[in-house]
Amino acid sequence: MKICIVTEYFPRTENFEIKGGAEASAFNESYQLSKNNEVIVLTSKEERVPSEYEIKGIKVICCGRERSYVQSGSFLNRLSFMKDAYDVGKKLNVDLVIGYNFITHPVAWKISKKLNIPSVARYHDVWIGEWFNNMGPTGLVGEILERYNLSRDFSLIVSVSDFTRKNLEKHFPASKIAVVPNIVDFSPVESKKYPETTISCVARLVEYKKVNDLIMAINILQKEIPDIKCKIVGTGPMEKKLKSLCNDLNLNDSIEFCGFVEKHEDVLKIINSSHVFCLPSIVEGFGIVIVEAMGCGVPFVAARIPPVMEASNEKGGIFFQPENWEDLAEKLKYILNNSEIYEDLQNEGINQSKKYQGEYVGQELEKLYLKLIY
Repeated sequence: MKICIVTEYFPRTENFEIKGGAEASAFNESYQLSKNNEVIVLTSKEERVPSEYEIKGIKVICCGRERSYVQSGSFLNRLSFMKDAYDVGKKLNVDLVIGYNFITHPVAWKISKKLNIPSVARYHDVWIGEWFNNMGPTGLVGEILERYNLSRDFSLIVSVSDFTRKNLEKHFPASKIAVVPNIVDFSPVESKKYPETTISCVARLVEYKKVNDLIMAINILQKEIPDIKCKIVGTGPMEKKLKSLCNDLNLNDSIEFCGFVEKHEDVLKIINSSHVFCLPSIVEGFGIVIVEAMGCGVPFVAARIPPVMEASNEKGGIFFQPENWEDLAEKLKYILNNSEIYEDLQNEGINQSKKYQGEYVGQELEKLYLKLIY
């Protein structure tokens, strides 16, 4: 097959510079599909990146205005990307086109109509009715666009979880929805445990990731574990507010904001070196980073939300009541104070993470896409 993948962002090098789950999904699946097929990726132009390049046998074409990573807003730049990606895509000789988020879904659909080929929307989470709650006023554009996307006649929507599939069925024909999980596959990393008890967190610093709940939990735990440390990997609009909260609570020596860590391997080393991983987020489509923590043999504590419970199969960690930092502190303390439970969770997590290896997921996707073409 000749496959066109449309994604807002894509790694520049094999260092795997990834900012979010949709981008990780696009890269991992592009790589697996490229083993037996020709893959062309349409993505955004970024500073100091050539307009066309190749990575792991995947041809990458950069579209639109040069821009840095954003999760919300940037309407004119996003429109420029969408228009340019369509203009490039409609001239390609491909058999199938796939979009990876609400910005790229309509681009993929329009390219498919122009070329008269099947279109696929890779779907991580349904936000209809929740855009304003999750993103504030700028979310209204997302609400309109997602409703528009789900009214299009995509050949297939591939959901990352049963949770997302059930939400999609409220807006799209169930017969045209399939479920294939994200690929979470990485080489083992070697790193020593931090000398102090350390909690790690990898998340965009946005409201719904609830990193503030982790900070409040660390404030509670510090009274019993004075040398406790927390490393937060990620950037976003909440960064200044979160740092201010740490300052108000006198936690500047305990909590480190690591910012955007360019190499994925270095992110994994931070997780691997920590004692517990925490994901306090109340909005996830799957929870890739939870599977990464399990693969590192690091037990997790996460908010009790269906997508993360599904991805982990409730193995490898324990769950706390969402937005309850006191419960979060109790669950973190429980894992840290029970060595036998800790070891059981390590073993469970490692076994569960093996279910998301790239070769298996890639084969499942390839079967679905071949059926669309032949």
